[in-house]
Amino acid sequence: MKRQSGYAFTLLLLIAGCGGGGGSGDSSESTTKFSLAISDAPVDSAQKVCIAVNSLRLKEEGVSTETTWSHLDLLPTTNDDGCLPTGYTIPVDSNGDPEFMYLDLLKYQDGEKHALLSNASISSGTYEQLRLMVEDGRTNTLDGSPAHPTSYVKEEDGTDKALEVPSSELKLHSFTAPISGVLDYQLEFNLRHAMVLPGHEQYYKLKPNGVKLLDVDVLSTIQGTVNSSYCSGDLTAAGVYLYNSDDVTPPYMGIDYDTASGGPVLTSLVTTASDVSSYQINYVEPGTYDVVLVCNATDDAVTEDGNESTFDPNEADVVEGVQAPSSAGSSSITVDFQTPPPI
Repeated sequence: MKRQSGYAFTLLLLIAGCGGGGGSGDSSESTTKFSLAISDAPVDSAQKVCIAVNSLRLKEEGVSTETTWSHLDLLPTTNDDGCLPTGYTIPVDSNGDPEFMYLDLLKYQDGEKHALLSNASISSGTYEQLRLMVEDGRTNTLDGSPAHPTSYVKEEDGTDKALEVPSSELKLHSFTAPISGVLDYQLEFNLRHAMVLPGHEQYYKLKPNGVKLLDVDVLSTIQGTVNSSYCSGDLTAAGVYLYNSDDVTPPYMGIDYDTASGGPVLTSLVTTASDVSSYQINYVEPGTYDVVLVCNATDDAVTEDGNESTFDPNEADVVEGVQAPSSAGSSSITVDFQTPPPI
């Protein structure tokens, strides 16, 4: 099969609400309206992935102080997003307020998202760092007995395991806030690429390189159907992988690999309902991609160190040069796999 180059979570709705505190500047001529939502791409196996969010911090270039929104300033979830186990409470601070808010990342998949800020005012300028402060579940526990981690993963069998968040923060890339501008960003957790269970299997680890800050205005969705005759007639382990056509020279690699080393930008497993098999890849940034149908996708996994997996994608078909536009507004792109190539 011809193998050529291949790199980047879909819903583009702005969730209504009022922004939290912490923004700086009163003049509309020197401020930018800033909205931020949180979302996740599907992960293979877990009931819940609960993160305990303390605050959101924004560092402007050349300014010593940070703009900070505590979790009390952020838009809340409902009933702790179902994360608080029965018999436990969230620790409180000296004012009697809870020390964090809960988000279950698995609730914000397939185009769903939760708004953290909506139209908050920030000073116009260049920001060198956006940080989401999340409690490390290995060292922080809820009030109650026995000890229960604050940030945790509920596995398919009901077992709760701590979620490690290195340095208790997730650092996102820089961006520029234009004068009198409007910014609509999304904090995307690609858990299939970012969450790993180390060999000791005592706790999960959230790898920060699987979390991205995305500009909502230029995101696309790539979706399509898959003929049931692909993969020798068995699509139960199949997935669709997206590779950057311009930056990667085959062989295509699995999700353990960085995109610069041949790994996919985004992936999605194939699902079958009413005898129709299909896939959907959300939050695709502008670029040119190779869309690859992989028969053994469920065998793919990340490792703690990365770039070391022995997984070899079994490619059933490749559609090259699919363009995700850079124009503003949502875009839906259809890529079907309906004509298996000759064996």
